[in-house]
Amino acid sequence: ESIKPLVESGKFGGMLLQFPYSFKLSDENVDYLRKVRDLLGEYPLFVEFRHRSWIKAHVFELLRELGMGYCCVDEPRLRGLVPPVIAATSNVGYVRFHGRNAAKWWEGDSSERYDYLYSEEELLEWKPRIEELASWTDKTYVFFNNCHAGQAAVNAQMMLKLFGGD
Repeated sequence: ESIKPLVESGKFGGMLLQFPYSFKLSDENVDYLRKVRDLLGEYPLFVEFRHRSWIKAHVFELLRELGMGYCCVDEPRLRGLVPPVIAATSNVGYVRFHGRNAAKWWEGDSSERYDYLYSEEELLEWKPRIEELASWTDKTYVFFNNCHAGQAAVNAQMMLKLFGGD
């Protein structure tokens, strides 16, 4: 009921299901994904995994079967975390930038974890990936979660300029 007004007004693009690092690939967790899909009906869903064990071809096939979009992520290149993989498992692409604050990823609190300002060079790494993802989908969302001190807004503006926007 809480999202009904957004759905009815055409402003609901989907729901992000963000799973913690401890949510690793297992039969039990695959069953959980199926249950969540059943519970949430036909709403567009996007799945963000934090553990690398999920990055497998059969998982992407499962997401397609369940009608769930894969959330591509940029985060520190630390052992066990999800690498920067581009995949489309629904007709909507989804990319989420968390920052690359490797020093504070495991040690700091969440505000420190996301305290990161991307450089233009780092964002340029993603431009061809986002273009490729957009070529596979009807719509592609790009979100910045490096929101410690306003960096998300700065980086969103930088990304917009890279794509020729104001």
